Amino acid sequence: MKDGQSAASLFRRVQIDQHVWLILITLLAFALRVYRLDVQAIWWDESLSVYRATRDLGAVLSNVILIQNLVTIDTLPQLYFIFLNLLVRAFGITEFALRYFSVMANIVTIPLIYALAHRWFGRNVALVAALLAALSPFYVWFSQEARPYTLVLFFSTLAVYALTRALGIGRRQTRTNADKTSIRVYPRSSTSKICFAVYILSAAAAVYTHYYAIFLLPFHAILITLFVWQSPRRRALILLPAIPFMLTLFLIPQILASMAGNVGLGPTFVPLQTILLDLLNSFSVGVTVNLSVVWWIDAAMLLLFFIGVVSANSKFTRNVQNSLFGIWDLRFGILAYVLIPVLVVFVASVIRPLYQNSRYLIALSPAFYIGVAAGIVTLAQHRILRPLAVIGVSVFLFGAMQSLNNLYFDPHFGKDDHRGWATSLRDRMRPGDFLILDSPHTEELYHYYAGDVVPMTTLPILRADKTDSPAADLAAVRDALTKHARVWFLAMHVPFDDPQNRIEKILNAQGVLIDEAKFAGTSTEISLSLFERALPIVNPNEIGHPLDIAFNGHLHLRGFDTPPSIQSGQRVLVKLYWQIDEPVGEDYAVSLRLIDPAESLVEQWDAIPVGNRAGTSTWSPHQIVVDERLLNIPSTVPTGVYRLVVVPYHAATGNALGDVVILSEIGIKP
Repeated sequence: MKDGQSAASLFRRVQIDQHVWLILITLLAFALRVYRLDVQAIWWDESLSVYRATRDLGAVLSNVILIQNLVTIDTLPQLYFIFLNLLVRAFGITEFALRYFSVMANIVTIPLIYALAHRWFGRNVALVAALLAALSPFYVWFSQEARPYTLVLFFSTLAVYALTRALGIGRRQTRTNADKTSIRVYPRSSTSKICFAVYILSAAAAVYTHYYAIFLLPFHAILITLFVWQSPRRRALILLPAIPFMLTLFLIPQILASMAGNVGLGPTFVPLQTILLDLLNSFSVGVTVNLSVVWWIDAAMLLLFFIGVVSANSKFTRNVQNSLFGIWDLRFGILAYVLIPVLVVFVASVIRPLYQNSRYLIALSPAFYIGVAAGIVTLAQHRILRPLAVIGVSVFLFGAMQSLNNLYFDPHFGKDDHRGWATSLRDRMRPGDFLILDSPHTEELYHYYAGDVVPMTTLPILRADKTDSPAADLAAVRDALTKHARVWFLAMHVPFDDPQNRIEKILNAQGVLIDEAKFAGTSTEISLSLFERALPIVNPNEIGHPLDIAFNGHLHLRGFDTPPSIQSGQRVLVKLYWQIDEPVGEDYAVSLRLIDPAESLVEQWDAIPVGNRAGTSTWSPHQIVVDERLLNIPSTVPTGVYRLVVVPYHAATGNALGDVVILSEIGIKP
């Protein structure tokens, strides 16, 4: 009795240890996903989520997005956006709040992968699979994105797990009687019914989250076939995936409408081997490393996967006499989990290309991690091969650490810098300015970061028949330049709106490019430019404080305008008037500095006069050009009398063109 109690106690302790490890792994996953969650700006795809999350529920259900009052049908279904719409009402639309839902959807998937692997291959494989999923850079990336990918992963994995339980996979399929004979045992009827209901609802929910989840239904049918074929009275279950399929028929009208609205704009045909390599690389090391650099990690993970498929001991294989292929049933199942949806997508792409990138097939990834985990555990079970298991885990960890480091800290793999242009625009805009945004599809993104900081319009003008409107675009640009002295042009190029950069060409033809700044963008090229009707030329009698100070390089300071006093924490407009005696082949820069009574530098503003695209190399001799500087005086600057000084220099070398010139004294008021 004591021995039995001791064994039972040991068994419970092992179970508790497994649960503790799972909790720790899940906490690790949570930490990796919330770390720097809101550091990167949202990008264009996420702005579509913002659009749908901030409209009324009726607009979300309609699946409609208005672009310049043109009705477009979103390429994704409604379920994720319904949840997000409800959540932002309570928690707001900060980057953190928008992405936190994706984090939690992925976090609850980790124990689900553990449970699925547990039933298929046992506790050890389950624990390793959960660890791989927790550390997966692929999962971390999409957990930090306000898009439906982690939610479709959750529903798809839940569907497979519920189907696994309903079919009794992972439980002993026979029972030994007292006379040593074996009889077939099925799961309890009540449990099966609940699991089948969960399967149907979760499989349908997956498709209502992302259309590509429908490509897993053939795999579901194959999995059912593998485990019921030898039982004639259960073969009807093979048709079970038809039920969630029928529940998704309501989506067909909006799918067709979305496809019709994107004719010629979708993906191109991708060869099967390219799809498989892309999925292998993404599942192994995520999307923040280059395949050419980490191919050896991909190869190692693929080898572990096949070792797991071929050699792992399945819980089901204890009773193989009633299965279709015996010991290979579950192994065929895990291969089908990965390959069948890929093959369906590939075959369908012959009619219309469907594959865009790995995120659309994220729902297949649990099978990959379970297979790799099975390979690692298989090697670890043999003493002579145990070092290979350690090497395999080390290779995965190395790839994960490199990829996560790139995700968190390397700007080359970061999302687009939309905060950068918004900050630049706020710092430099003035009353009376106007902005043209190219393209119209990025308007929600613009308003998210810039709000209503400046009046704006979107160009090009879109038409329902998708033809260009060159005359209307030209009229809109001319009207902007006529009514406003300064017109900002924010280009966030979406190829299908303005692939030939027509609006930028019109602005260059109708006005003068004054300044241009480019901002980091991995999915979108981002630039913020300033246009004026003409180079700002003035007459000498328009100068408030005339001067004639000569510098080297044929440069003259002809005067300045500045207020006698300003308040700290506010902006002040300073005008400098420049002239060149003859053409110069370079752009000079000018440093404007605020000096306190103790001769210490308080603030400094350096820039090319007028703008970096209208510098001295573009000026004509003897014309007086006005350089307007909008200076931000920090609120921390104490009150007192300061001096404003200026010194021009070679922009390329930093060498001064002359001595420092004191412009005037200026008072700082509280």
